[in-house]
Amino acid sequence: MSLFDESALRDIIRDEVRTAIRQELGKKPVTAGDYVSVAEAANIASVQSQTIRAWIRSGKLTEYKAGRVLRVRRSELEAFLSAGPSPTTAPGLSPEDLADRRFRERQAAACERRSRAPGRLPGGTP
Repeated sequence: MSLFDESALRDIIRDEVRTAIRQELGKKPVTAGDYVSVAEAANIASVQSQTIRAWIRSGKLTEYKAGRVLRVRRSELEAFLSAGPSPTTAPGLSPEDLADRRFRERQAAACERRSRAPGRLPGGTP
Protein backbone atom coordinates (compact mmCIF):
# COMPACT_ATOMS: atom_id res chain seq x y z
CA MET A 1 0.00 0.00 0.00
CA SER A 2 1.33 3.42 -0.93
CA LEU A 3 1.13 6.60 1.11
CA PHE A 4 0.79 8.74 -2.05
CA ASP A 5 -1.51 8.63 -5.02
CA GLU A 6 1.03 8.14 -7.84
CA SER A 7 -1.08 9.74 -10.59
CA ALA A 8 -1.80 12.83 -8.48
CA LEU A 9 1.89 13.14 -7.60
CA ARG A 10 2.84 12.88 -11.29
CA ASP A 11 0.32 15.59 -12.19
CA ILE A 12 1.70 17.92 -9.53
CA ILE A 13 5.29 17.35 -10.67
CA ARG A 14 4.35 17.80 -14.34
CA ASP A 15 2.57 21.11 -13.60
CA GLU A 16 5.50 22.39 -11.53
CA VAL A 17 8.03 21.49 -14.22
CA ARG A 18 5.94 23.23 -16.90
CA THR A 19 5.64 26.33 -14.74
CA ALA A 20 9.40 26.39 -14.11
CA ILE A 21 10.19 25.98 -17.82
CA ARG A 22 7.80 28.82 -18.78
CA GLN A 23 9.41 31.09 -16.19
CA GLU A 24 12.90 30.23 -17.46
CA LEU A 25 12.00 30.85 -21.07
CA GLY A 26 10.16 34.05 -20.20
CA LYS A 27 7.45 33.29 -22.71
CA LYS A 28 3.78 32.85 -22.34
CA PRO A 29 2.43 29.50 -23.50
CA VAL A 30 1.19 29.38 -27.07
CA THR A 31 -2.53 28.89 -27.20
CA ALA A 32 -4.78 27.92 -30.06
CA GLY A 33 -6.02 31.53 -30.26
CA ASP A 34 -2.53 32.87 -31.08
CA TYR A 35 -2.66 31.50 -34.63
CA VAL A 36 -5.58 31.71 -37.04
CA SER A 37 -6.27 30.06 -40.36
CA VAL A 38 -6.24 32.04 -43.58
CA ALA A 39 -10.04 31.94 -43.64
CA GLU A 40 -10.28 33.24 -40.06
CA ALA A 41 -7.72 35.96 -40.83
CA ALA A 42 -9.76 36.98 -43.86
CA ASN A 43 -12.87 37.27 -41.66
CA ILE A 44 -10.99 39.36 -39.10
CA ALA A 45 -9.63 41.70 -41.80
CA SER A 46 -12.88 41.72 -43.83
CA VAL A 47 -11.06 40.65 -46.98
CA GLN A 48 -10.91 37.55 -49.17
CA SER A 49 -8.60 34.62 -48.38
CA GLN A 50 -6.61 35.39 -51.53
CA THR A 51 -5.79 38.83 -50.11
CA ILE A 52 -4.33 37.25 -46.95
CA ARG A 53 -2.25 34.92 -49.14
CA ALA A 54 -1.06 37.91 -51.20
CA TRP A 55 -0.03 39.73 -48.01
CA ILE A 56 1.94 36.62 -47.01
CA ARG A 57 3.65 36.40 -50.43
CA SER A 58 4.55 40.08 -50.32
CA GLY A 59 6.05 39.72 -46.83
CA LYS A 60 3.49 41.88 -45.04
CA LEU A 61 2.48 38.88 -42.92
CA THR A 62 4.53 35.88 -41.83
CA GLU A 63 3.26 32.43 -42.65
CA TYR A 64 3.25 29.62 -40.12
CA LYS A 65 2.46 26.06 -41.09
CA ALA A 66 0.95 23.34 -38.98
CA GLY A 67 1.50 20.39 -41.27
CA ARG A 68 -0.13 21.43 -44.51
CA VAL A 69 -2.34 24.05 -42.88
CA LEU A 70 -1.29 27.66 -43.40
CA ARG A 71 -1.75 29.98 -40.43
CA VAL A 72 -0.95 33.57 -39.45
CA ARG A 73 -0.32 34.99 -36.01
CA ARG A 74 -3.32 36.96 -34.76
CA SER A 75 -1.14 39.63 -33.12
CA GLU A 76 0.79 40.22 -36.39
CA LEU A 77 -2.43 40.53 -38.34
CA GLU A 78 -3.90 42.99 -35.84
CA ALA A 79 -0.69 45.06 -35.85
CA PHE A 80 -0.66 45.09 -39.66
CA LEU A 81 -4.30 46.17 -39.81
CA SER A 82 -3.87 48.87 -37.18
CA ALA A 83 -0.89 50.35 -39.09
CA GLY A 84 -3.29 51.48 -41.82
CA PRO A 85 -2.67 51.58 -45.55
CA SER A 86 0.92 51.53 -46.74
CA PRO A 87 2.31 54.42 -48.79
CA THR A 88 2.42 52.17 -51.87
CA THR A 89 -1.32 51.57 -51.89
CA ALA A 90 -3.54 53.72 -54.04
CA PRO A 91 -5.86 55.94 -52.02
CA GLY A 92 -9.49 54.90 -51.97
CA LEU A 93 -8.89 51.31 -53.12
CA SER A 94 -9.91 48.37 -50.99
CA PRO A 95 -7.52 45.44 -50.49
CA GLU A 96 -9.65 43.41 -52.91
CA ASP A 97 -9.38 46.14 -55.57
CA LEU A 98 -5.60 46.23 -55.09
CA ALA A 99 -5.40 42.44 -55.32
CA ASP A 100 -7.56 42.49 -58.45
CA ARG A 101 -5.34 45.17 -59.98
CA ARG A 102 -2.22 43.12 -59.20
CA PHE A 103 -3.82 39.98 -60.67
CA ARG A 104 -4.65 41.79 -63.91
CA GLU A 105 -1.11 43.23 -64.11
CA ARG A 106 0.36 39.74 -63.68
CA GLN A 107 -2.04 38.35 -66.26
CA ALA A 108 -1.03 41.02 -68.78
CA ALA A 109 2.67 40.39 -68.10
CA ALA A 110 2.19 36.65 -68.65
CA CYS A 111 0.40 37.29 -71.96
CA GLU A 112 3.26 39.58 -73.00
CA ARG A 113 5.85 36.90 -72.16
CA ARG A 114 3.92 34.27 -74.12
CA SER A 115 3.69 36.54 -77.15
CA ARG A 116 7.49 37.01 -77.08
CA ALA A 117 8.23 33.29 -76.84
CA PRO A 118 10.49 31.89 -79.59
CA GLY A 119 8.69 30.48 -82.60
CA ARG A 120 5.67 32.74 -82.30
CA LEU A 121 4.61 35.45 -84.67
CA PRO A 122 3.61 38.87 -83.29
CA GLY A 123 -0.08 38.06 -83.78
CA GLY A 124 0.24 35.08 -81.45
CA THR A 125 0.12 32.43 -84.21
CA PRO A 126 2.98 29.85 -84.20
